[in-house]
Amino acid sequence: MTGLPAFTLDSPLTFLILAALAGWFAWRYFRLKHGVRDLTRTLLSTTPESQSDLPPVRERLVLPDLRRALVETLSEAVLLRDAERKQREFQDALLNEIKDAIFILDASREIRFLNEAAKQLFPSDQPYQSRHFFDVCRDHRVYDTLELAEEIGAKVSDHVALHVREEKKDRLKEVTLLVEAEPLVFGAESSRTGSWILLKDITAELETEQIRRDFVANASHELRTPLSIINGYLETMDEDDTDLNQAVFRRAVRTMRKHGERIARIVDDMLTISKLEGATELLATEPFDLRDSVEETVRQLGPIIEENHARVSVEADPSVDWTLAGDRFYWDQIFFNLIENALKQNPEPGLKIKVRFTSAEGRLLISITDDGIGIPAADIPLIFKRFYRVQKHHAQTQVKGTGLGLSIVKRAVEAHHGRIEVESKPGVRTVFTITVPQSFIRQPGSPAEKNNGEA
Repeated sequence: MTGLPAFTLDSPLTFLILAALAGWFAWRYFRLKHGVRDLTRTLLSTTPESQSDLPPVRERLVLPDLRRALVETLSEAVLLRDAERKQREFQDALLNEIKDAIFILDASREIRFLNEAAKQLFPSDQPYQSRHFFDVCRDHRVYDTLELAEEIGAKVSDHVALHVREEKKDRLKEVTLLVEAEPLVFGAESSRTGSWILLKDITAELETEQIRRDFVANASHELRTPLSIINGYLETMDEDDTDLNQAVFRRAVRTMRKHGERIARIVDDMLTISKLEGATELLATEPFDLRDSVEETVRQLGPIIEENHARVSVEADPSVDWTLAGDRFYWDQIFFNLIENALKQNPEPGLKIKVRFTSAEGRLLISITDDGIGIPAADIPLIFKRFYRVQKHHAQTQVKGTGLGLSIVKRAVEAHHGRIEVESKPGVRTVFTITVPQSFIRQPGSPAEKNNGEA
Protein backbone atom coordinates (compact mmCIF):
# COMPACT_ATOMS: atom_id res chain seq x y z
CA MET A 1 0.00 0.00 0.00
CA THR A 2 1.33 3.39 -0.98
CA GLY A 3 0.02 6.90 -0.39
CA LEU A 4 -1.24 6.20 3.18
CA PRO A 5 0.46 7.69 6.23
CA ALA A 6 2.24 5.28 8.47
CA PHE A 7 0.18 4.45 11.63
CA THR A 8 2.69 3.94 14.39
CA LEU A 9 2.60 4.63 18.10
CA ASP A 10 5.07 7.43 17.80
CA SER A 11 3.40 9.11 14.85
CA PRO A 12 1.77 12.55 15.24
CA LEU A 13 -1.63 11.24 14.10
CA THR A 14 -1.68 8.55 16.74
CA PHE A 15 -0.86 11.10 19.40
CA LEU A 16 -3.66 13.40 18.25
CA ILE A 17 -6.21 10.57 18.27
CA LEU A 18 -5.23 9.42 21.74
CA ALA A 19 -5.29 13.00 23.03
CA ALA A 20 -8.78 13.51 21.59
CA LEU A 21 -10.04 10.29 23.18
CA ALA A 22 -8.51 11.22 26.52
CA GLY A 23 -10.12 14.64 26.37
CA TRP A 24 -13.50 13.16 25.50
CA PHE A 25 -13.33 10.65 28.36
CA ALA A 26 -12.18 13.38 30.72
CA TRP A 27 -15.11 15.58 29.68
CA ARG A 28 -17.56 12.69 30.14
CA TYR A 29 -16.04 11.87 33.51
CA PHE A 30 -16.35 15.53 34.55
CA ARG A 31 -20.01 15.63 33.46
CA LEU A 32 -20.74 12.35 35.25
CA LYS A 33 -19.03 13.48 38.42
CA HIS A 34 -20.80 16.84 38.26
CA GLY A 35 -24.20 15.15 37.82
CA VAL A 36 -23.61 12.74 40.71
CA ARG A 37 -22.46 15.63 42.90
CA ASP A 38 -25.64 17.61 42.11
CA LEU A 39 -27.84 14.64 42.87
CA THR A 40 -25.98 13.96 46.10
CA ARG A 41 -26.18 17.60 47.17
CA THR A 42 -29.91 17.68 46.53
CA LEU A 43 -30.59 14.46 48.43
CA LEU A 44 -28.50 15.59 51.37
CA SER A 45 -30.09 19.05 51.55
CA THR A 46 -33.76 18.08 51.19
CA THR A 47 -36.08 15.30 50.17
CA PRO A 48 -37.42 15.97 46.66
CA GLU A 49 -41.21 16.15 46.55
CA SER A 50 -41.37 15.42 42.81
CA GLN A 51 -39.29 15.16 39.64
CA SER A 52 -39.20 18.94 39.28
CA ASP A 53 -37.19 19.17 42.49
CA LEU A 54 -34.31 17.14 41.02
CA PRO A 55 -31.27 19.09 39.71
CA PRO A 56 -31.49 19.95 36.00
CA VAL A 57 -29.51 17.82 33.56
CA ARG A 58 -27.78 19.68 30.75
CA GLU A 59 -28.05 16.88 28.24
CA ARG A 60 -30.34 13.90 27.98
CA LEU A 61 -27.31 11.63 27.71
CA VAL A 62 -26.08 12.53 31.19
CA LEU A 63 -27.24 9.88 33.74
CA PRO A 64 -30.64 9.31 32.09
CA ASP A 65 -31.19 5.85 33.59
CA LEU A 66 -30.02 6.87 37.05
CA ARG A 67 -32.16 9.97 36.91
CA ARG A 68 -35.22 7.99 35.81
CA ALA A 69 -34.70 5.33 38.48
CA LEU A 70 -34.14 7.95 41.13
CA VAL A 71 -37.31 9.84 40.17
CA GLU A 72 -39.37 6.65 40.19
CA THR A 73 -37.99 5.62 43.57
CA LEU A 74 -38.54 9.05 45.05
CA SER A 75 -42.05 9.25 43.59
CA GLU A 76 -42.96 5.96 45.24
CA ALA A 77 -41.44 7.16 48.50
CA VAL A 78 -43.38 10.44 48.32
CA LEU A 79 -46.65 8.62 47.62
CA LEU A 80 -46.03 6.22 50.49
CA ARG A 81 -45.10 9.08 52.80
CA ASP A 82 -48.22 11.07 51.82
CA ALA A 83 -50.42 8.04 52.36
CA GLU A 84 -48.93 7.42 55.77
CA ARG A 85 -49.25 11.10 56.64
CA LYS A 86 -52.92 11.19 55.66
CA GLN A 87 -53.59 8.01 57.58
CA ARG A 88 -51.82 9.43 60.63
CA GLU A 89 -53.74 12.72 60.34
CA PHE A 90 -57.00 10.78 60.09
CA GLN A 91 -56.12 8.69 63.13
CA ASP A 92 -55.06 11.79 65.08
CA ALA A 93 -58.29 13.59 64.16
CA LEU A 94 -60.31 10.53 65.16
CA LEU A 95 -58.54 10.18 68.51
CA ASN A 96 -58.85 13.91 69.17
CA GLU A 97 -62.63 13.60 68.86
CA ILE A 98 -62.62 11.12 71.73
CA LYS A 99 -63.42 12.88 75.00
CA ASP A 100 -61.27 10.47 77.02
CA ALA A 101 -57.55 11.13 77.52
CA ILE A 102 -55.36 8.74 75.53
CA PHE A 103 -51.58 8.26 75.68
CA ILE A 104 -49.44 6.00 73.49
CA LEU A 105 -46.02 5.30 74.97
CA ASP A 106 -42.89 3.58 73.70
CA ALA A 107 -40.80 0.96 75.52
CA SER A 108 -39.11 3.59 77.68
CA ARG A 109 -42.53 5.07 78.57
CA GLU A 110 -41.92 8.22 76.60
CA ILE A 111 -44.95 9.80 74.96
CA ARG A 112 -45.30 9.08 71.25
CA PHE A 113 -48.87 10.34 70.93
CA LEU A 114 -51.57 11.97 73.05
CA ASN A 115 -54.94 13.45 72.08
CA GLU A 116 -56.42 16.85 72.91
CA ALA A 117 -58.38 15.47 75.87
CA ALA A 118 -55.10 14.34 77.45
CA LYS A 119 -53.61 17.81 76.97
CA GLN A 120 -56.63 19.39 78.64
CA LEU A 121 -56.46 16.96 81.55
CA PHE A 122 -52.72 17.54 82.05
CA PRO A 123 -51.94 21.05 80.73
CA SER A 124 -48.27 21.91 80.25
CA ASP A 125 -46.19 24.71 78.75
CA GLN A 126 -43.57 22.20 77.56
CA PRO A 127 -43.83 19.96 74.47
CA TYR A 128 -45.39 16.58 75.17
CA GLN A 129 -43.63 14.49 72.54
CA SER A 130 -40.68 12.39 73.75
CA ARG A 131 -41.32 13.34 77.37
CA HIS A 132 -41.54 10.67 80.04
CA PHE A 133 -45.13 9.89 80.96
CA PHE A 134 -44.51 10.48 84.67
CA ASP A 135 -43.33 14.02 83.89
CA VAL A 136 -46.80 14.78 82.51
CA CYS A 137 -48.99 12.72 84.87
CA ARG A 138 -47.39 13.04 88.28
CA ASP A 139 -49.63 10.57 90.07
CA HIS A 140 -48.11 7.31 91.24
CA ARG A 141 -51.48 5.50 91.19
CA VAL A 142 -51.87 6.03 87.45
CA TYR A 143 -48.23 5.10 86.95
CA ASP A 144 -48.66 1.97 89.09
CA THR A 145 -51.57 0.89 86.89
CA LEU A 146 -49.35 1.26 83.82
CA GLU A 147 -46.51 -0.70 85.46
CA LEU A 148 -48.86 -3.53 86.47
CA ALA A 149 -50.24 -3.80 82.92
CA GLU A 150 -46.71 -4.07 81.50
CA GLU A 151 -45.67 -6.52 84.19
CA ILE A 152 -48.51 -9.01 83.64
CA GLY A 153 -48.81 -8.30 79.90
CA ALA A 154 -52.56 -7.72 80.01
CA LYS A 155 -55.14 -4.97 80.32
CA VAL A 156 -55.54 -3.44 83.79
CA SER A 157 -58.27 -1.08 85.06
CA ASP A 158 -58.54 1.02 88.20
CA HIS A 159 -60.42 4.01 89.63
CA VAL A 160 -58.33 7.00 90.67
CA ALA A 161 -59.40 10.30 92.26
CA LEU A 162 -57.34 13.26 91.01
CA HIS A 163 -57.28 16.97 91.68
CA VAL A 164 -57.09 18.81 88.36
CA ARG A 165 -57.29 22.47 87.47
CA GLU A 166 -60.65 23.65 86.22
CA GLU A 167 -60.69 25.01 82.69
CA LYS A 168 -60.50 28.84 82.62
CA LYS A 169 -60.49 28.89 86.44
CA ASP A 170 -57.61 29.22 88.86
CA ARG A 171 -58.75 26.48 91.22
CA LEU A 172 -58.63 22.71 91.56
CA LYS A 173 -61.50 20.26 91.40
CA GLU A 174 -61.65 16.58 92.27
CA VAL A 175 -62.47 14.16 89.48
CA THR A 176 -62.74 10.38 89.46
CA LEU A 177 -60.97 8.71 86.55
CA LEU A 178 -61.32 5.23 85.12
CA VAL A 179 -57.72 4.30 84.25
CA GLU A 180 -57.13 1.55 81.68
CA ALA A 181 -53.66 0.47 80.48
CA GLU A 182 -52.42 -2.30 78.22
CA PRO A 183 -49.06 -3.19 76.62
CA LEU A 184 -48.67 -3.25 72.83
CA VAL A 185 -46.04 -4.04 70.19
CA PHE A 186 -44.94 -1.61 67.46
CA GLY A 187 -44.60 -3.63 64.26
CA ALA A 188 -45.35 -7.28 63.56
CA GLU A 189 -41.73 -8.46 63.79
CA SER A 190 -40.45 -5.91 66.28
CA SER A 191 -39.54 -6.89 69.81
CA ARG A 192 -39.76 -3.28 70.97
CA THR A 193 -42.84 -2.93 73.14
CA GLY A 194 -44.83 0.04 74.29
CA SER A 195 -48.21 0.63 75.91
CA TRP A 196 -51.38 2.66 75.73
CA ILE A 197 -53.21 4.23 78.65
CA LEU A 198 -56.70 5.73 78.73
CA LEU A 199 -58.14 8.00 81.43
CA LYS A 200 -61.91 8.49 81.40
CA ASP A 201 -63.67 11.04 83.61
CA ILE A 202 -66.52 9.15 85.28
CA THR A 203 -67.26 11.79 87.94
CA ALA A 204 -70.66 12.69 86.48
CA GLU A 205 -71.64 9.03 86.12
CA LEU A 206 -70.76 8.28 89.73
CA GLU A 207 -72.60 11.39 90.92
CA THR A 208 -75.68 10.43 88.91
CA GLU A 209 -75.62 6.92 90.32
CA GLN A 210 -75.21 8.28 93.84
CA ILE A 211 -78.09 10.70 93.30
CA ARG A 212 -80.25 7.80 92.12
CA ARG A 213 -79.40 5.70 95.18
CA ASP A 214 -79.94 8.66 97.52
CA PHE A 215 -83.22 9.49 95.84
CA VAL A 216 -84.57 5.96 96.26
CA ALA A 217 -83.39 5.79 99.88
CA ASN A 218 -84.70 9.24 100.79
CA ALA A 219 -88.01 8.75 99.01
CA SER A 220 -88.54 5.47 100.83
CA HIS A 221 -87.72 7.10 104.15
CA GLU A 222 -89.92 10.15 103.52
CA LEU A 223 -92.91 7.99 102.60
CA ARG A 224 -92.37 5.40 105.32
CA THR A 225 -92.70 7.86 108.22
CA PRO A 226 -96.18 9.27 107.44
CA LEU A 227 -97.41 5.85 106.31
CA SER A 228 -96.29 4.31 109.60
CA ILE A 229 -98.18 6.99 111.53
CA ILE A 230 -101.33 6.50 109.47
CA ASN A 231 -101.16 2.71 109.73
CA GLY A 232 -100.58 2.93 113.48
CA TYR A 233 -103.69 5.02 114.02
CA LEU A 234 -105.74 2.81 111.71
CA GLU A 235 -104.64 -0.31 113.56
CA THR A 236 -105.74 1.22 116.85
CA MET A 237 -109.05 2.45 115.46
CA ASP A 238 -109.81 -0.96 113.91
CA GLU A 239 -110.23 -2.64 117.31
CA ASP A 240 -113.73 -3.91 118.09
CA ASP A 241 -114.23 -2.01 121.35
CA THR A 242 -112.97 1.31 120.03
CA ASP A 243 -115.22 4.35 120.43
CA LEU A 244 -114.42 6.45 117.37
CA ASN A 245 -116.26 9.42 118.84
CA GLN A 246 -113.58 9.98 121.45
CA ALA A 247 -111.61 13.21 121.11
CA VAL A 248 -108.32 11.33 120.80
CA PHE A 249 -109.52 9.59 117.65
CA ARG A 250 -110.85 12.81 116.17
CA ARG A 251 -107.34 14.22 116.63
CA ALA A 252 -105.98 11.03 115.05
CA VAL A 253 -108.13 11.61 111.97
CA ARG A 254 -106.80 15.14 111.62
CA THR A 255 -103.22 13.86 112.00
CA MET A 256 -103.75 11.15 109.40
CA ARG A 257 -105.25 13.65 106.99
CA LYS A 258 -102.27 15.96 107.47
CA HIS A 259 -99.79 13.15 106.80
CA GLY A 260 -101.88 11.91 103.87
CA GLU A 261 -101.67 15.38 102.35
CA ARG A 262 -97.92 15.31 102.91
CA ILE A 263 -97.63 11.98 101.08
CA ALA A 264 -99.67 13.37 98.20
CA ARG A 265 -97.42 16.42 97.99
CA ILE A 266 -94.27 14.30 98.04
CA VAL A 267 -95.64 12.24 95.16
CA ASP A 268 -96.65 15.37 93.24
CA ASP A 269 -93.22 16.93 93.76
CA MET A 270 -91.48 13.73 92.64
CA LEU A 271 -93.60 13.65 89.49
CA THR A 272 -92.84 17.33 88.85
CA ILE A 273 -89.07 16.73 89.12
CA SER A 274 -89.38 13.68 86.88
CA LYS A 275 -91.11 15.77 84.21
CA LEU A 276 -88.47 18.50 84.45
CA GLU A 277 -85.54 16.13 83.91
CA GLY A 278 -84.41 17.03 80.39
CA ALA A 279 -87.88 18.30 79.55
CA THR A 280 -86.99 21.68 78.06
CA GLU A 281 -88.66 20.75 74.77
CA LEU A 282 -91.78 19.52 76.64
CA LEU A 283 -92.58 22.87 78.24
CA ALA A 284 -95.95 24.39 77.36
CA THR A 285 -94.39 27.63 76.15
CA GLU A 286 -96.74 30.57 75.82
CA PRO A 287 -96.61 34.27 76.78
CA PHE A 288 -97.69 35.14 80.31
CA ASP A 289 -97.17 37.99 82.79
CA LEU A 290 -94.49 37.15 85.36
CA ARG A 291 -95.75 39.81 87.74
CA ASP A 292 -99.24 38.32 87.61
CA SER A 293 -97.74 34.91 88.48
CA VAL A 294 -96.08 36.35 91.60
CA GLU A 295 -99.18 38.23 92.72
CA GLU A 296 -101.34 35.12 92.27
CA THR A 297 -98.87 33.14 94.39
CA VAL A 298 -99.01 35.75 97.13
CA ARG A 299 -102.81 35.52 97.14
CA GLN A 300 -102.65 31.72 97.46
CA LEU A 301 -100.24 32.00 100.40
CA GLY A 302 -102.33 34.73 102.03
CA PRO A 303 -103.52 32.60 104.99
CA ILE A 304 -99.95 31.58 105.90
CA ILE A 305 -98.74 35.17 105.47
CA GLU A 306 -101.44 36.46 107.79
CA GLU A 307 -100.85 33.67 110.29
CA ASN A 308 -97.12 34.52 110.46
CA HIS A 309 -97.83 38.27 110.47
CA ALA A 310 -95.43 38.53 107.52
CA ARG A 311 -95.37 41.06 104.71
CA VAL A 312 -94.70 40.31 101.02
CA SER A 313 -94.07 43.12 98.53
CA VAL A 314 -93.56 43.04 94.77
CA GLU A 315 -91.38 45.66 93.09
CA ALA A 316 -91.65 45.86 89.32
CA ASP A 317 -91.70 48.88 87.02
CA PRO A 318 -95.32 49.08 85.81
CA SER A 319 -94.20 50.74 82.57
CA VAL A 320 -92.24 47.61 81.57
CA ASP A 321 -93.89 44.64 79.92
CA TRP A 322 -92.85 41.66 82.07
CA THR A 323 -94.31 39.12 79.66
CA LEU A 324 -92.26 35.93 79.35
CA ALA A 325 -92.60 33.12 76.83
CA GLY A 326 -92.48 30.12 79.14
CA ASP A 327 -94.50 27.55 81.06
CA ARG A 328 -96.75 29.38 83.54
CA PHE A 329 -97.30 26.22 85.61
CA TYR A 330 -93.61 25.85 86.45
CA TRP A 331 -93.12 29.56 87.15
CA ASP A 332 -96.01 29.36 89.60
CA GLN A 333 -94.13 26.47 91.20
CA ILE A 334 -90.94 28.55 91.34
CA PHE A 335 -92.51 31.51 93.12
CA PHE A 336 -94.71 29.35 95.37
CA ASN A 337 -91.81 27.22 96.62
CA LEU A 338 -89.44 30.13 97.21
CA ILE A 339 -91.98 32.29 99.11
CA GLU A 340 -93.47 29.37 101.04
CA ASN A 341 -89.99 28.15 101.96
CA ALA A 342 -89.15 31.57 103.43
CA LEU A 343 -92.39 31.58 105.43
CA LYS A 344 -91.91 28.05 106.79
CA GLN A 345 -88.28 28.58 107.75
CA ASN A 346 -89.14 31.85 109.54
CA PRO A 347 -92.33 31.35 111.57
CA GLU A 348 -91.56 34.24 113.90
CA PRO A 349 -93.85 37.25 113.24
CA GLY A 350 -92.64 40.29 111.33
CA LEU A 351 -90.89 38.56 108.38
CA LYS A 352 -90.44 40.78 105.32
CA ILE A 353 -90.25 39.23 101.85
CA LYS A 354 -89.53 41.34 98.77
CA VAL A 355 -89.84 40.15 95.15
CA ARG A 356 -88.04 42.50 92.77
CA PHE A 357 -87.90 42.53 88.95
CA THR A 358 -85.01 44.23 87.13
CA SER A 359 -83.38 44.06 83.72
CA ALA A 360 -79.66 44.44 83.09
CA GLU A 361 -77.16 43.54 80.35
CA GLY A 362 -79.73 41.76 78.25
CA ARG A 363 -81.03 39.57 81.07
CA LEU A 364 -84.05 39.61 83.37
CA LEU A 365 -83.24 39.36 87.09
CA ILE A 366 -85.79 38.27 89.68
CA SER A 367 -84.74 38.44 93.32
CA ILE A 368 -86.65 37.04 96.30
CA THR A 369 -85.27 38.53 99.53
CA ASP A 370 -86.25 37.88 103.12
CA ASP A 371 -84.86 39.21 106.41
CA GLY A 372 -85.19 35.95 108.31
CA ILE A 373 -82.72 33.72 110.14
CA GLY A 374 -80.81 32.90 106.94
CA ILE A 375 -78.96 29.82 105.68
CA PRO A 376 -75.62 28.68 107.15
CA ALA A 377 -72.72 28.88 104.71
CA ALA A 378 -72.12 25.13 104.96
CA ASP A 379 -75.67 24.39 103.76
CA ILE A 380 -75.75 26.72 100.75
CA PRO A 381 -74.04 24.32 98.29
CA LEU A 382 -76.51 21.58 99.27
CA ILE A 383 -79.89 23.26 99.44
CA PHE A 384 -80.86 22.42 95.84
CA LYS A 385 -80.32 18.69 96.36
CA ARG A 386 -83.33 16.47 96.60
CA PHE A 387 -84.73 15.89 100.11
CA TYR A 388 -82.08 18.13 101.65
CA ARG A 389 -83.28 20.27 104.54
CA VAL A 390 -81.49 22.93 106.52
CA GLN A 391 -81.79 21.93 110.16
CA LYS A 392 -83.43 24.73 112.12
CA HIS A 393 -84.20 25.01 115.81
CA HIS A 394 -87.92 25.05 115.10
CA ALA A 395 -87.97 22.06 112.76
CA GLN A 396 -88.90 19.56 115.44
CA THR A 397 -92.19 21.30 116.26
CA GLN A 398 -93.57 21.27 112.73
CA VAL A 399 -94.38 18.69 110.09
CA LYS A 400 -91.38 18.56 107.77
CA GLY A 401 -91.68 19.65 104.17
CA THR A 402 -90.92 17.33 101.28
CA GLY A 403 -87.38 18.59 100.83
CA LEU A 404 -88.02 18.77 97.07
CA GLY A 405 -89.18 22.38 96.71
CA LEU A 406 -85.81 23.98 95.93
CA SER A 407 -84.89 21.07 93.62
CA ILE A 408 -88.03 21.81 91.63
CA VAL A 409 -87.16 25.51 91.55
CA LYS A 410 -83.65 24.88 90.22
CA ARG A 411 -84.74 22.48 87.50
CA ALA A 412 -87.66 24.66 86.43
CA VAL A 413 -85.37 27.70 86.08
CA GLU A 414 -82.80 25.69 84.10
CA ALA A 415 -85.56 24.35 81.85
CA HIS A 416 -86.18 28.00 80.88
CA HIS A 417 -82.45 28.47 80.06
CA GLY A 418 -81.90 30.43 83.25
CA ARG A 419 -79.91 29.99 86.44
CA ILE A 420 -80.54 30.55 90.14
CA GLU A 421 -78.10 31.64 92.82
CA VAL A 422 -78.45 32.10 96.56
CA GLU A 423 -76.68 34.40 98.97
CA SER A 424 -77.35 34.46 102.68
CA LYS A 425 -76.10 36.32 105.73
CA PRO A 426 -77.63 34.58 108.75
CA GLY A 427 -79.80 36.88 110.80
CA VAL A 428 -79.70 39.63 108.16
CA ARG A 429 -81.05 38.51 104.78
CA THR A 430 -81.33 35.68 102.28
CA VAL A 431 -81.52 36.42 98.54
CA PHE A 432 -82.47 33.99 95.76
CA THR A 433 -81.63 35.52 92.37
CA ILE A 434 -83.07 34.09 89.16
CA THR A 435 -81.57 35.15 85.84
CA VAL A 436 -83.36 34.53 82.53
CA PRO A 437 -81.98 35.49 79.10
CA GLN A 438 -83.58 38.66 77.77
CA SER A 439 -84.22 36.90 74.44
CA PHE A 440 -86.98 34.90 76.13
CA ILE A 441 -88.85 38.06 77.06
CA ARG A 442 -91.37 39.43 74.57
CA GLN A 443 -90.63 43.15 74.30
CA PRO A 444 -93.31 45.71 73.41
CA GLY A 445 -93.42 46.42 69.69
CA SER A 446 -91.46 43.29 68.77
CA PRO A 447 -91.92 41.86 65.24
CA ALA A 448 -93.85 38.92 66.61
CA GLU A 449 -96.25 41.24 68.43
CA LYS A 450 -96.73 43.39 65.33
CA ASN A 451 -97.44 40.33 63.18
CA ASN A 452 -100.01 39.15 65.68
CA GLY A 453 -101.63 42.56 65.57
CA GLU A 454 -101.78 42.51 61.77
CA ALA A 455 -103.29 39.08 61.76
